Amino acid sequence: MKILLCIFFDLLYHSFAWTYDLVSWIVSGGRWNNWVRSVMRLIDGENILELGCGTGTLQAGLLSAGYQTFAIDESRQMLRIVARRLAAKFPSYNYRLVRARAESIPLPADSIDTLVATFPSEYITHPETLTECRRVLEPGGKFIILLGVQIEGKGIYDGFLRLLYAITGQKTPDISVLEKNLQGMSVYGFTARTEVIYYQQDRLTIIIAE
Repeated sequence: MKILLCIFFDLLYHSFAWTYDLVSWIVSGGRWNNWVRSVMRLIDGENILELGCGTGTLQAGLLSAGYQTFAIDESRQMLRIVARRLAAKFPSYNYRLVRARAESIPLPADSIDTLVATFPSEYITHPETLTECRRVLEPGGKFIILLGVQIEGKGIYDGFLRLLYAITGQKTPDISVLEKNLQGMSVYGFTARTEVIYYQQDRLTIIIAE
């Protein structure tokens, strides 16, 4: 199952990136965009860097709210989709999208107020990623990671989604995994905690590291 999921996500993020929004809508019951944008209430400062911007859901929200945003993604296909979306919605905006990995962020030290990643893969806990995130954040900066969602609805479709998330291992990590992640971040100079916020009935689990 893990190998099949790796293949599926690789295709989804690259060759089949054009299907990403549809797949996200299906596996969230149409709530994906609202889940992603729910982290905006936690953002501080003006200069925001998004790791793994996908098709640009959060970027569009941040720009609409007046933030100065940067975004990186490893997928060339995803960045093309984001560029088209932002150019259509914000024609005068000089968007700053870069193809790069979180393990090597092409920005100077102490240049970002808030880093944010929504539903990231395993790269987010790599030592290289955490080292780079600490480097680019200003003193007192914030690192927000939307780890997962617990669907709490009572409907049949909500029950199907919970089963799907459990089978594929995409559900919110249990408390022991969260505690291990928090302890691991302290090694890289972060003070981290978990926070739960809600979108309607759904529980979103977030790590906030400062």
